[in-house]
Amino acid sequence: MHSNEISLTVEVGGQQRRVVVHKSPFTVGRSQECDVVVPDFRVSRVHARLVQENGEHFILDAGSRHGTFVNGERCERSRLKNKDAITLGVPGIKLLFQEGESVTNATRFLHRIVSESDTSELEKLRLFLEAARSLGSGLVVSDVLRNMLDYALRITKAERGFIYLKGQGGGTVLTCGLDRYGNDVRDDADVSHSVVQDAMASAAEFIAADTTQQSALAARQSIMLNELRTVVAIPLRARHAAGAEQAAARAEGVLYLDSRSVSRNLTGVSHDVLRALAAECAALLESVRLVEAERAAQQYRQELEIAASIQRSLISENEVHCDFARVRGRSLPCKEVGGDFFDVHVSPDAITVIVADVSGKGISAALLASVIHGMFYAQLSSGTDLVEIVTSVNRFLCSRVAGRKYATLLIAQLRKGGALRVVNCGHVPAIVTEAGNSVEIGDGDIPVGLMSDAGFHAIERHLASGSRLCMLTDGITESDNAEGTEFGLDPVKQNLGAPEPIDAILAANRAFSGDREAQDDRTIVVLERTG
Repeated sequence: MHSNEISLTVEVGGQQRRVVVHKSPFTVGRSQECDVVVPDFRVSRVHARLVQENGEHFILDAGSRHGTFVNGERCERSRLKNKDAITLGVPGIKLLFQEGESVTNATRFLHRIVSESDTSELEKLRLFLEAARSLGSGLVVSDVLRNMLDYALRITKAERGFIYLKGQGGGTVLTCGLDRYGNDVRDDADVSHSVVQDAMASAAEFIAADTTQQSALAARQSIMLNELRTVVAIPLRARHAAGAEQAAARAEGVLYLDSRSVSRNLTGVSHDVLRALAAECAALLESVRLVEAERAAQQYRQELEIAASIQRSLISENEVHCDFARVRGRSLPCKEVGGDFFDVHVSPDAITVIVADVSGKGISAALLASVIHGMFYAQLSSGTDLVEIVTSVNRFLCSRVAGRKYATLLIAQLRKGGALRVVNCGHVPAIVTEAGNSVEIGDGDIPVGLMSDAGFHAIERHLASGSRLCMLTDGITESDNAEGTEFGLDPVKQNLGAPEPIDAILAANRAFSGDREAQDDRTIVVLERTG
């Protein structure tokens, strides 16, 4: 990296990449046309610009929604210094501004450590291993493996070396190969693969300084045919593996070296050094895999967060008004994303409320909920009758998921004059409160997605001015207390007349369940006729 080079280290969801700033202006944003693309819907299409003026660099906010921050302070324009931290106003996204020799290539760094030290080969190896451990991440693991192999060749004076890692099914996969001159070698056709497999399976090392003196090697055809005089195969296993079976199970790969000449360097000390190399290599690989697993988990958590945010944006607002009615709603998923949803659709002469509960929880339920949601919105916007909409959704689900997934639905449509139509597909009954009395609207049909030829019907009645219709999911009615008793519908009826009925019902539900964690999504919607 040259002294005048400018770069940004971009971290999204725990994963990093470095981008060289090669022009001015240099854009950052969600758009694919930006120089640094951050694929997060919370980031503006063009969020910020890096510009160079009189040899200095500045960050300019491009009118973003969530703002641009430098070292935690929001700014419209700020001069950047080396190691300044830039954030885009949303969690999990960071940019580090770097200038000059602030990022060093791992290979050069490791090489400099061992080449500039005027010490023994063993001491250089120790320094190298310490550097390898400090740099042990997914960004440099290939460099570390290559340097370890290079050191093994230098110490043993072998002609070539390979590192094999454990593959799927327990086999080995060639990961790195070098000759004594440092050239990459990818052809391992004449390697003694039987030795490699034995070392991997048994986690026992194989070291032969002169194969011609060992009659047991006569059966190893590749050794004899290729006239290999020196063969070394050391399993890559962590030092803490105890017992042969446990050690074999923990072997991550094999360090293999061979030569057509007899190596005079395979002494007892060299054996110890090779074992140290193999053990450090295994420990490094284990560390890298843990880091990668954590990064994958962080990315999964970020994707869940984005999915939950998208789902929240699809759900109707918590309160919707029209000139003759008011709707209030709340949906509380028990996981990051849920299978419940509600929506409110307002037309000139009617207001329609949908509450749905897709079977199961998590990602699969949320995906199906989004599909059903979209189908209802599209058909309601075109003025389709409620029963026709439900029939269409049922046919679609039966043709795609064929009973593996289903959904309970409750749809209520209130017209200006007070005419109310309700379609119940296997859902918790709606409750109407009029003049202090609460009654359930029963007579429902089966859930959608179970039978393609199922029939559905609408229940019709009048809703008086000032009356309320409550629609909720079974995550509320079936929540239980420490004794296993379910919440039921009675507390809902008792609190439906409260000034803030949703708050009152949810408070009663929390008091009933105590400290027990919710096991299902909870959704409640109240439709009130105001005129």
